[in-house]
Amino acid sequence: MSYHNTPAQSTTNNQEKIAPPGFHYMPDGSLMADDEMDSTLPTQGVAPTGFHYMPDGSLMSDADHLSTHGIETLTSVAFDLLPIKAAGETREFSISGSKNAEFYLEIINEDSYYYNFTTKLFQAGVARLNVKLTEESTYKNSIVFPVVTDDDHYDIYLFAKPGTKHADHKEVRFKDGTMDINNSIGSNSLLLRKIIYQYLDVTLIVSPFSTSGGIEVGSVVSDTTVSHRSSAVSKKSFSISCAVTTAAKCYRIIKQPTPSDVIAFVSADIGAAPIPISTENIYPAISDTDTLDGTVPGNDDNVRIVMDNNVATNLVLGDKITAATSTSTVDGAVSSGVNVQMDHNVTTKMAVGDQITAPSVEFDPNIPNLSNRVVKVAALSVDGDNTVFAMSEEIELEDGLALVFSPFCNRSLTTVAALNPDSDNAKEFSMSQNVGFVDGVTLSFSNQMNYRWPINNQAHIIQKGMVSSGGTGVVAGSVISDYQSTITNYANTPDENVIILEEFSAVDTLGVPPAYTNGEVTTQSGAIVFNQQQPIALVGQGIKIGGYGEREALRVSGYEVVFTDLAIALTPITTTTTAAVNNSTSVPVASRNGILDDVSTVSGIGIDADVADPTVDTGAGAVTGAGTLVLTAAQTLEDGVTLTFPGAGQVATITGNIEIKRVGKTTETLRFDVDRLLSIT
Repeated sequence: MSYHNTPAQSTTNNQEKIAPPGFHYMPDGSLMADDEMDSTLPTQGVAPTGFHYMPDGSLMSDADHLSTHGIETLTSVAFDLLPIKAAGETREFSISGSKNAEFYLEIINEDSYYYNFTTKLFQAGVARLNVKLTEESTYKNSIVFPVVTDDDHYDIYLFAKPGTKHADHKEVRFKDGTMDINNSIGSNSLLLRKIIYQYLDVTLIVSPFSTSGGIEVGSVVSDTTVSHRSSAVSKKSFSISCAVTTAAKCYRIIKQPTPSDVIAFVSADIGAAPIPISTENIYPAISDTDTLDGTVPGNDDNVRIVMDNNVATNLVLGDKITAATSTSTVDGAVSSGVNVQMDHNVTTKMAVGDQITAPSVEFDPNIPNLSNRVVKVAALSVDGDNTVFAMSEEIELEDGLALVFSPFCNRSLTTVAALNPDSDNAKEFSMSQNVGFVDGVTLSFSNQMNYRWPINNQAHIIQKGMVSSGGTGVVAGSVISDYQSTITNYANTPDENVIILEEFSAVDTLGVPPAYTNGEVTTQSGAIVFNQQQPIALVGQGIKIGGYGEREALRVSGYEVVFTDLAIALTPITTTTTAAVNNSTSVPVASRNGILDDVSTVSGIGIDADVADPTVDTGAGAVTGAGTLVLTAAQTLEDGVTLTFPGAGQVATITGNIEIKRVGKTTETLRFDVDRLLSIT
């Protein structure tokens, strides 16, 4: 806080005696040390029935007080308790009561400076206002609050002197159960307390934005309104704009803007891991493949493998690993034992741990065979013979039987644990468990995807139907949505019925209580559900979640706004001819940037004004620089003529009026979603 001409000495009002430095006079005339007063200052607690607190914090019987003192009442206290402007302001107040009611008033800021009602300044020493009501029964005065450079607050202590009491206490509490002192009335002690906050000004920013990221938004020009929080701002005009960032691209207007195209976001922090749902497939699709470079035996502790390509290109931490199977043929029947002779070199067909199956073998629960057992490769090149392997148990096999060998990762979840774990080989990664592979096998990688995610904040703001934007890996078009897993019996028949297997609400606080500040929720953790599964890369990211329209702007940002007279326009593209044109549709121009085939029209000196402006047929679009445009009608033009091409452009401007009926508590941004207004080519 900044102060000017702050007096150094303690003074008091209404002819009170000047106390020595470090002391002050109590209502009974005795001296008390300032630090002792700070430690014993009574709070507005609830006194036992029939008692009240004295200014020194002690309890006194109401009956004793009445027997020794006449009792007067402070009936009402009128302070404007709305936040004070950062630039400072003067606030009037009044205190009413019965005749001869007495009180003293202290106002202390966050730096423990006292307000001096004579100098109208805050000072380090104790100062207070000492009043006895007259026939008027109402005392009026004002307080000059200074300019501040950071947020501040002022504690107001109104002490009733002995012989005076406050109006009966009628308490109001915040949602978290704490006392709302500003909206409570009266006091059942000699102290009545209020608080006024003073905040720095806040800014409302209006800006263009692409929620999908698919529309280029460069060279952004925003509108800003600086104001005092909780105030209002009269209607004013605004203009915001954006431009393409690729010279060969251009905008086209889809529709004119409305207030429903404005989106207000909160920033939510995703937790350390998704929340699994038992009925969802968290590895829904193969995201990439690569080929193994080298054999992995499968009979040791090695979990690191090398691929043909840099793993950072194909893999993501947490990916599920599956592998291609191989086939080979039995070379000689097996009637006993575990050793099997094959037609091929076994080290090129299988690895230790592979499961052995035979598609041609029929299931028979009474005979041990490959159809009712999990039989695995136990050893390779038995007795040094590269065509012999050992099974994990004795199974009879026919000569010529085709066997299929499936790596261990196909039946036991195996994931990517680390990329380049030693930082010495960009093609190496480690697995979550040891798996054997043959050289050259194709591995498939499936990104982990989840519907339900924890958030560290904003669960009290986020609602079903809000959209998500920003953050690493957020799937385009993601919306906060309920989750429901069902099965349908007797589909498309009169007996069709749907059974819900599992369901979750779009937003859930998970039973965690919110954190409050001054009675308002400031942090609420919980869980959210998306309508689409999100990749594991979302872990730990901050994402934007928002709602459209003026009502959502108020609920999400705290700003009550009204938008009117909205419009979007493209800055017309102009260029010049680079040669004369004689009755031809081909027109050479100095620049084709921002011109679009079948959309842009052309006007200018020489263009026949008696017919509709021709349209650019070919030669424009994803091109830049000089070139020839082909128009839909022949023209005769001079060299150097300036032509204008409306219909498409590279700069979009949104204009309108904004009225702020209620300013929010923090600096916020409201965004026009250009995905709804523009296309880009």
